[in-house]
Amino acid sequence: MSGISAGTSMLIAGGASSLTSAAGKIMSGQEQKSAYDYNAQVTLDNMQSQMVANQQKTSDRTGKQASAYAASGVDIASGSPLLVMAATAARGSQEGSEVEEAGTEEAAMQRYYGRIAAFSGTMSGIGSFMSGMTSTFASSLKQSQPSGTVPDVPDSMF
Repeated sequence: MSGISAGTSMLIAGGASSLTSAAGKIMSGQEQKSAYDYNAQVTLDNMQSQMVANQQKTSDRTGKQASAYAASGVDIASGSPLLVMAATAARGSQEGSEVEEAGTEEAAMQRYYGRIAAFSGTMSGIGSFMSGMTSTFASSLKQSQPSGTVPDVPDSMF
């Protein structure tokens, strides 16, 4: 070798391997987060579509009621027909609110799961790096000691 001891090259190789493993785990966590964020956006997009469909359905119902009353010769500007149409509109609004709340909650959960996945990947990556470096360091110490001797490792390392 060109001036690098076997122990040093082992430390470098172990460090590179540990760093690669850590980076992979962190990237995996970020990819999971991206997938959850995408799912959250799809949920919000679907919620918007459902809300538009609900508004259209409610508007159609109210229009059909008004047409049926008018065809029957009933005055739709006051009394029971107006109350029925108002109740239909209120029911449609309530359904729209329920759709919005469910979609918003689902999207928030997806984003939360994404943050957890990213954090988990980062922590796993750090743990993998530390474990690999500890193992590499221990192997390096073992090789640098003459056979039959026990290395003097300070208690503060453990």
